[in-house]
Amino acid sequence: MSFRSPGTAAAWLGHPATLAAIAVLLVNDHLLKRLWPGVVTGKLSDVAGMLVAPPLVALAAALPSALAATLAVRRPAAPAPGSASRGAAVAPGEAGRRTALAAIALTGAVFALVKTTPFGARAAAEAWSLFTPSAGVVMDPADLVALPALGLAWLVRLRAVGTAARVRRAVRRARLLVALPTAVLAVTATAAPFIPPSAVHVEAHDAVIVVYTNGYPRSGVATSDQGRTWHRWTSPPAEKSSRTTACVPGEPRRCYRVVPPLLLVEQSDNGGATWTTAWEVPAARRHYMYRNLDTYEGDRADRAESMAVAVLPVPGGHLVAVANGRDGVALRDVAGRWHRLGLLGYEDLSEQAAIPLSTPGEHIEAETGTAYLVALTVLLAALGFAGCRRRSPFGFTTAGFLSWVGLYMTVKGPPGLYGLPFTLIGVPLVTIGGIVLACIAAYTRTRGLASIVAAPLTFAAIYLPYRGWSAGWPGDYGTATLLAIVLCGAAVVLGAYPAIRARGGYGRVARALRSRMR
Repeated sequence: MSFRSPGTAAAWLGHPATLAAIAVLLVNDHLLKRLWPGVVTGKLSDVAGMLVAPPLVALAAALPSALAATLAVRRPAAPAPGSASRGAAVAPGEAGRRTALAAIALTGAVFALVKTTPFGARAAAEAWSLFTPSAGVVMDPADLVALPALGLAWLVRLRAVGTAARVRRAVRRARLLVALPTAVLAVTATAAPFIPPSAVHVEAHDAVIVVYTNGYPRSGVATSDQGRTWHRWTSPPAEKSSRTTACVPGEPRRCYRVVPPLLLVEQSDNGGATWTTAWEVPAARRHYMYRNLDTYEGDRADRAESMAVAVLPVPGGHLVAVANGRDGVALRDVAGRWHRLGLLGYEDLSEQAAIPLSTPGEHIEAETGTAYLVALTVLLAALGFAGCRRRSPFGFTTAGFLSWVGLYMTVKGPPGLYGLPFTLIGVPLVTIGGIVLACIAAYTRTRGLASIVAAPLTFAAIYLPYRGWSAGWPGDYGTATLLAIVLCGAAVVLGAYPAIRARGGYGRVARALRSRMR
């Protein structure tokens, strides 16, 4: 390989500093993050990635031109003296420098997009999931502190270019053979399987409440100011098993208990003789809450359930802390108010991070897709009843089939990148089918075409109850489903009235149907 643009990128990737960054990336992501999850190991991967990604991008950009030059059958004729133009080829060294700068800029821009926008984080997670199942990418603007490492990557590139001429070709090739596959592995598999944080154990120590998460070795967060702030707790659990019942020290008749697998805390004021509900996430809302969870199969604590309770006496009353798995922590303050605290990573808790129990319009993609399909079915029936099917039986049937299949592929395909092929096929099918149906309707003498109003009414009848359920009313999913069925039937009946009236009313239509059934 000649020492041109691909050669400089290869030397950059094979430089000892880049090789060290690749090793750090692999060891940190696949070992250290599991042993010591936290800020240090998280930022270490970001810094190492800033050193590895730019030379890899530069090499990927330079290889196509090198391959084209290698496979060229003949060289173009040399330009005549004095015929140089403004479009003359750029010197190889200048081309390599520009490629390196573009690679560094692209790396920084993509990293900033991923760490500062929900769209970027979601797209990166979906891209990495093609290589590493259950990969997780978290939006965290604090990770932008790793961007100055791109300057170090540029210094490594300058050093690699300056020393490449003194390194033997065999050594350069050996470095590249080691660096290239290892760098690809380190970058594509950099997002190790994501184990979401869960609160699995809780204890009371003197004036401190400690919540232990599912980090390994088990880590904890603690509060000494009644839950207003939290800090890391490094001591291991003092109890071998979690308590499911705890009483207030000095008040043995006041006790609290959890009832797995429910998100429920019960209270007793008579030493456990009788119990009443003190706090709970209603079963009607747990269905929606689970739609917000990215389930990690294999971790028992991944479930959201009340599994441990601790009581801490404080001046003026007592605190109660409950470990709720993926749902974080339920905390009772001295005034008797309960708060849901969500986990921010493994080292912080916040009410703002609690899993939403209602978000209008979110996590109802399946029900929305069903509403579209039912509305399209009603529309096809209305067009057929208005006379379009009689005008062109084959064309109407074919167009209706293409539209329905295309819409099904679009709204029911897999989510994310996996659903992109379905969308790319489904949208053209819906477009073609819709155009054909519109042409048939335009050249048909229709009766009762106003019945197509049943299509949008049907969509609204199905969509609105589920949107209301996502917002918290009705609270129960079954109630929303029943409401959608009843409203859908009413919308179909209301929309069918213009077509039936155009054909002589309900009596005439009924007689025509009876005659066909004989």
